[in-house]
Amino acid sequence: MDPTEVRSLFPIMEDRTYLFSGGHSPASRPTMEAIQRVTDRWGFGIADLYNHDLSHEADKARRLFAGLIGADDDEVAIVGSTGEGSNLAVELIEPRENGNVVFDEWSYPSSIFPWMLPTRDMIERRFVSSRNGVIDPSDIADAIDDDTIAVSISHVTQGEGFRQDLAAVSHIAHAHGALLLVDAAQSAGAVTIDVHRQGVDFLSAGACKWLLGPAGVAFFYGAKHLIKGMPPHAGGQSALKASWSSARDGFIPKPGAERFQLGIHNLIGLAAATPGMEILTQVGMDHVEAHVLDLSGYCIDGLAERDYEVLTPVDPARRGGVVAVVIDNAPAVERFMSEHSIDVYSGHTYNKTLRIDPHIFNNKDDIDTFLLMLDEYKANTG
Repeated sequence: MDPTEVRSLFPIMEDRTYLFSGGHSPASRPTMEAIQRVTDRWGFGIADLYNHDLSHEADKARRLFAGLIGADDDEVAIVGSTGEGSNLAVELIEPRENGNVVFDEWSYPSSIFPWMLPTRDMIERRFVSSRNGVIDPSDIADAIDDDTIAVSISHVTQGEGFRQDLAAVSHIAHAHGALLLVDAAQSAGAVTIDVHRQGVDFLSAGACKWLLGPAGVAFFYGAKHLIKGMPPHAGGQSALKASWSSARDGFIPKPGAERFQLGIHNLIGLAAATPGMEILTQVGMDHVEAHVLDLSGYCIDGLAERDYEVLTPVDPARRGGVVAVVIDNAPAVERFMSEHSIDVYSGHTYNKTLRIDPHIFNNKDDIDTFLLMLDEYKANTG
């Protein structure tokens, strides 16, 4: 499957220029068909839905996500949001007296707040600042010492589009016995990830952005050697045996990451999540990344030619699909674009940043359409 074929699967592209995959992906026709199949079974075949689809859809989704990030199936659990996965990672790390956690300056709040809760609020929090729009691994290294228990970073930052070198950061963290926690909300499905090769310990990502799925479904990855102990929470779905009689005898967790799954999954959400990951798998993440980087680079070049300040690095190794540009009154530009059937995003850096997020279903004509409309906006507003 090539990008042109993928584009034909997204009906929104027939009427709009959609460039906001870093916020929420549009629904593909296979996604809408999958939702309809589940709702039909819910309405007319609930026994099949309960007895078969519960495990089938979950196993399929876990397998697809594992394949996209280079994990084993049993290292992936289904959760409700990226934030839920980030919290789970923190809960699996034992607090330590005099310990510290290192963040990048753009770490998402759901990665930071769990370290402020009771039992962990005594842990020192250190933030590494950027230089010229990037965070060099050497600056992270300077913030780490032998009391560091974790390094928590966003793989691709949502406000600037800067991509961290996971392998380099992992090497630095592990040299001090610290674990690497990764928020991959803006990278999973847009760029290649290999958690084993890159040395990632924990990772979480929602389905609704670059994975081409819905909100309310997300995935948590934990390296196999880190998820063998008791889970921080327990429920019927996390138990090896969940009958009433076995519950009286004691809790035995399921093997692997399934021990973190507490109850029945959102079946409509899971059904909606799998077609997008199937599309990405069929295209191949190497090809997806090449296409996304080509478009984001093309967009950066077009903005630079117009003398706009672009926050996203030019170097392809240091960016993904998010392109951030400094523009006065960015919300007004977003509204203008929407009125002309173009979807982009404002909302960062005090209303002065506009974000353009091209994905596998976009092409250079979409970027040109956006840039020409930006020229028109500038001409109309002076």
